[in-house]
Amino acid sequence: MATGGFAVNRLLVTQVNGASSATNSVKDFLGALEDEDWTRLGLLLPPDETDQLAGLIGDIGDLQSKLGSAGQSPIDQFEGISVEISDLRLTSEAVEADLTKVSIERATIILKIDARTIESLADLVPDVDPAAVGAVEIEVSIAGPEVTYKTTTADDVDTGTETVVVGEREQAPFLMSVRRDGGWFVSPTFTAAQYTAEELGWQTADPGPPEAGYDSPEQALTGFVEGLVETLRTADVTHVADAMGGVEARLLKTYAPGINAELEADSEFDFDVGIESPMTIDDLDVEVTRGDNDQARVRIDKFEATLRSEGTEATVVFDGDCIRTVGEGDQGCISDGGPFVENLYGAFGHVVAVPADGGWKISPVATYFDWIAIAQRAISRVDTDLLKAVVGLDFSGLAARDPAATIGSGDEVTVDVEAVSPEIYAGVSVVDPQPSPELIDYSCSAETQPGLCEIIVVDGSGRRQDRDSRYDIDTGYQFGYEIADDTRLIVLAVAGSVVIESERY
Repeated sequence: MATGGFAVNRLLVTQVNGASSATNSVKDFLGALEDEDWTRLGLLLPPDETDQLAGLIGDIGDLQSKLGSAGQSPIDQFEGISVEISDLRLTSEAVEADLTKVSIERATIILKIDARTIESLADLVPDVDPAAVGAVEIEVSIAGPEVTYKTTTADDVDTGTETVVVGEREQAPFLMSVRRDGGWFVSPTFTAAQYTAEELGWQTADPGPPEAGYDSPEQALTGFVEGLVETLRTADVTHVADAMGGVEARLLKTYAPGINAELEADSEFDFDVGIESPMTIDDLDVEVTRGDNDQARVRIDKFEATLRSEGTEATVVFDGDCIRTVGEGDQGCISDGGPFVENLYGAFGHVVAVPADGGWKISPVATYFDWIAIAQRAISRVDTDLLKAVVGLDFSGLAARDPAATIGSGDEVTVDVEAVSPEIYAGVSVVDPQPSPELIDYSCSAETQPGLCEIIVVDGSGRRQDRDSRYDIDTGYQFGYEIADDTRLIVLAVAGSVVIESERY
């Protein structure tokens, strides 16, 4: 229910105007966190930062359904965590128009985590014994820049005080609030950016009104490339930011003074604002397909561009597979990487254009989330045993499969690995190693480019085995695995023939 509630917020957000002020947005956000009201919490985040999440959360839900009891929502995992907030005092300071810094000048926060949740999170914290920890209570007291904490576990109490220093200045911890369509929202993106900006001593700027969108996704891609070239030429990030849709445009333009200073200081770039554009796009053919949420996927079928440097020109051509410089023999081709790379490019070789500012613009954030969604759906089509191994590191189902081959000490065998999906040109095979009183080591090589291959050694229950070592006074150190009757080799590799070798030490 928690996951579903969070996803619903994207369906409702167009009807919600945010908080009445920046300070109230943080107060409401902390209140929703205290109440464990995930829907309200989601509604207090900016729509332009979260509008890509609803589809992804739905895909995660489908994946968890396939995993059954083995899958657990990231939010469900935190059901045993409670938060209490008292003695709260906030102050606010406008940074730019529609951007305000809200400092937590005083607060007492008590975080309680029950023993069951500690156990479920144990894999995230190495070298921690959940039984010894038990339930955990963390009390944090904030008084300006001074943060005092007390952590209580079943067998220990730890206390201390830290001073918040950002950019060599002591200050209270803060969150950033942004105004969108008249309402105020707590912004994780701008909060992280502001901490970075103050740490590096960056100035900010008013991003101003956005540039109008392009008439089509094709034009949006051309505008994005031209903006990127202009940014590289002038060390001014606003050129490419104007061609972006989503939160990234506002973000880059707000922190443009600091980013531009970093670009100008970067020794890898030699900017000269007096020269002509170092690149022009002479020909561009793209394929546009419909994406999720009224977005468009834009893939380059071919392009031709002219590059200029120090009085010379070169023509670069991409034909959909190979990129080459006219008049030179060398070229690089996607097909050189074999079916694995070709399938990856087929699935992920695009950018996403979004409706923005009365037209279309390229969104790197939307592109990233689209790639994640495609990968998520490809993984969800994998058979359950392999899915549990990839997602949950549960190899029990694979270990119980009939082996494709048997390998003895000092032997070599070849197995065929089938692709698990059109997007993922890779798969798994199971091999039965013959028991040995000596340590045995294994290696593999895939004949299909790019030759990716890995062997995971597990016992009959699917528990992963560690590589061991022994010392013999006559032969010295031995390295490898102890092989029992129920040991299995899980071979993960690019689809095609895979050669497995065993070596006795």
